Amino acid sequence: METEFQKAVGKGVGEVIRDIREFLSLSCVVNPERQLDLCPLLPDLNMYGQFSFALLSEAYAQGWEPDAAESFYRHAVSGIFDESIVTTMIEAFRDQKCDAYRALSRKYGNRFTLSDGSYWSTCLALGIDGEQIGTVMQYLRLFTVCLMEFAYMEDRNPEKTYTWSYYESFRRMLDDLTAAPEPEPLPLKIRALGGSAGKRDGDTYMLSLGIDIENPNPDRMARGIGIDITLKDRDGNVITVIKDQLQSIDPRAIYHFGVTKKIRGAAVASLSATAKASSHFKLSTPIMKHIKLSELRVSRPENATKLLANLSNTYDRPLRSVIVHYQYLNADNKILGGGNEWIFDELPVTSSKPIASRIPVSIPSATKILYSVDFDALELVKD
Repeated sequence: METEFQKAVGKGVGEVIRDIREFLSLSCVVNPERQLDLCPLLPDLNMYGQFSFALLSEAYAQGWEPDAAESFYRHAVSGIFDESIVTTMIEAFRDQKCDAYRALSRKYGNRFTLSDGSYWSTCLALGIDGEQIGTVMQYLRLFTVCLMEFAYMEDRNPEKTYTWSYYESFRRMLDDLTAAPEPEPLPLKIRALGGSAGKRDGDTYMLSLGIDIENPNPDRMARGIGIDITLKDRDGNVITVIKDQLQSIDPRAIYHFGVTKKIRGAAVASLSATAKASSHFKLSTPIMKHIKLSELRVSRPENATKLLANLSNTYDRPLRSVIVHYQYLNADNKILGGGNEWIFDELPVTSSKPIASRIPVSIPSATKILYSVDFDALELVKD
């Protein structure tokens, strides 16, 4: 059986089949006391299933006809393991949209991580537990060389192989284990805030506010952001706390949050705000910048300020439950207030939608508008 990648090229069919059968007959014991062998391992998680899935995946990746791939596979593994494994694999590969294929892919596919319960991640965990990572790595090497023989069999010279990704995924797992711990994410920052109050009606009045919230992390999106805005009177007593939330803020981005609320009680003498993310998503490139407002216009009906604009979706997929936050600023860039508008209808791909958002507070000195758009950003990264 071949052990070197450099010598895994140009072998004949018979020689490759012989090496496959020799590899599948090997034991790989990672815990001598318990005689824990990675080859049979578990009834539903073992090298027989792993090698079968990888061999058929490689055959399909190299353009083999299904009948030819199945015939080679049957010939190579005949008599080595139970026929039920062979039948299960062949039936799953005939319909790669079926639940059976997806389940096998999760266990035996070439993309895996430390905690996903796949065959190779389980092997690594057992190797760590038995202090025999080197043994597991050698078993992976033999597995990969054997499959490379199949990919480069006879005169084949593929530009890429399905098999090599097993090695890459395994190396990523080891790198994750040995990497220095990720630093804690930086907290969100309040960069600016301001607002305007409307006319009092008895003991109530409308208050329009804008808050700039910065995510200073260069490589993490902030998720599940809770916002608390504390309003105090001139004696320092808390009038109320306005609570709100956002779904996502891009890395190194400032979110222009706006809200208008009816307040009951004393006039606001001071306000403060905090914003805290419940989680972070590893991301270095901003992805939330592709919903745009255009043709912004402001009208000023009595005791109110109204924003008119067109909202455009330039993503390659529709979006739902979009909220537009906006702020009004004066010529000195002081925040005078703000509001928001929910869009519950689907916003189709490359489409625009007119919006009209009215707040019952007059802001006559507004000369500039800033806005941000919030939605579930993970919808953009789903497969």
